[in-house]
Amino acid sequence: MKADILLVSHSKMITDGIKEMIEQMNASEEITIHSLGGTSDGSLGSDPMKIIDTINEADSDREFLIFADLGSAVLSSELAFDMLEEDQQKHYHLVDAPLVEGAFAAAITAGVSDDLTQILAEAQNAGKKGWN
Repeated sequence: MKADILLVSHSKMITDGIKEMIEQMNASEEITIHSLGGTSDGSLGSDPMKIIDTINEADSDREFLIFADLGSAVLSSELAFDMLEEDQQKHYHLVDAPLVEGAFAAAITAGVSDDLTQILAEAQNAGKKGWN
């Protein structure tokens, strides 16, 4: 599946680290990871326009899986959704999953499956299994 995974956090260092980890462990060229942490001036915070710009710059045949960490990062992601055109909203998925585990599971699954329902389910179940 052609998918863009958008990592939204208050910290660019966090999203850069997650992006690096996923890219090293996922060889699929169909998956693009975007680090959207922090604000445009480099400070802590989140910026819905970074999300909008990323989506507008991508090919129209892609699915966008958005993973956010804390309250206002989620709010920025929701605001970005509201600002998209209706045809873009159909491909925008704000995933209710842990940022690290969910994004990793989504990237790995999307690299081997075109089933969006399965990809979202794997992301949402990530981190729920616990440690044995």
